Order: sequence, then structure tokens, then C-alpha cells
Amino acid sequence: MKNYEEAIRRLRDAGIEIFSTVSATSADIAAIEARLGVSLPLSYRAMLSQFGIMSFEGIEVYGWTPSGVDGKSIPNVVFATEEDRKKGLISDQMVDFMVAGYGPTFVLDCAETGTDGEAPVYEIPAGGIKHGKDRLADSFGAFLLKEVERVVQDLRSEQAAASAGEDVGNETSRKWMADYWKQRAKDFE
Repeated sequence: MKNYEEAIRRLRDAGIEIFSTVSATSADIAAIEARLGVSLPLSYRAMLSQFGIMSFEGIEVYGWTPSGVDGKSIPNVVFATEEDRKKGLISDQMVDFMVAGYGPTFVLDCAETGTDGEAPVYEIPAGGIKHGKDRLADSFGAFLLKEVERVVQDLRSEQAAASAGEDVGNETSRKWMADYWKQRAKDFE
């Protein structure tokens, strides 16, 4: 949990806006777990309780949406997970919480939940688990912290370049992304 809390603190300290939907209640989380047949890791539960879903600087973490366990689109974690399970891309103990723009899926492997209540994060290739899996972090919190550190470092580099008079060129795309998520948030009301 410390990694998760540190990730959220660093996002806020850097002034990075976190877009979210409605927070999941303990009953909502229990419904997700019952539907998917897993016990969700503690740090991922914390994200669900605090944000529902979260998006920042182009990163979208699937989670709880107002459509509940019967959601029919991304970023609903139940929908994403059930679709990937049906296609044989992930095991029945994995939870699909994010996809990269270049194809891989990021999953929590709840079959490997430790005594600390956390499950490791794996990257699954676009072709599915039959092509292997790469362990990226020991927990959702640790994975999120790495992503936040990367984003914050990228922003610092851009700010330093801009201060040095270099053409950064990303401010337009960052504004577009922020506007996009503000509009998209209405889809989940």
C-alpha cells in the first residue's frame, strides 16, 4: 500500500490532474470479485475506492464505472477481463487493468496473491498468455509508482527543455488529452 500512496502523492505534488469516475464502495468491490472469481489486491482495491478508474497523462487504469459489473466497454475492469478471458488471452485468475498502445495487456495475477494481500503485475503480449508473460512489479502499487515516476520525469525533462528555449511541442497534446478526458468523463456519469 505504501507504493500506491506514494504514487498518488507524487502525482499531486507534480500538479498532475487525475481523471476518475465514481468511487467503488466495498459492496461494488465485492461484486467485482464475485463476478471475476478472484480476491483483488489491496493496492488495486484502494484505487477502486478512491477513483473508480484513473487516468493521467495518457495512462488509463481500468476499474469501476457507473455501469457496474455489467459494463459493456473499456475502462470497465469486469468487461476488459471477461473479454480477454473469453479470447484465451489471460488466465481465469488474471485481472486486466490496463493496455499499452503498442499491444500488451497489463494484468494482476490473483493466483499469486501473497501474504501481504498483493498480487504481481505481468505484461501479457498481444497474442496472449500462450506467448509468455513478463513480471513487471510485485504489486499494483509498485507498478503504478514506476509509471508515475516515468511520467513525472518526462514532465521535468519537458519543463527543463522549455526553460532552455527548446521547442517541446507536447503542450498541445497534453491539453488535448486533458480536454478529451474531461469530455469522456461524461460517458461514465
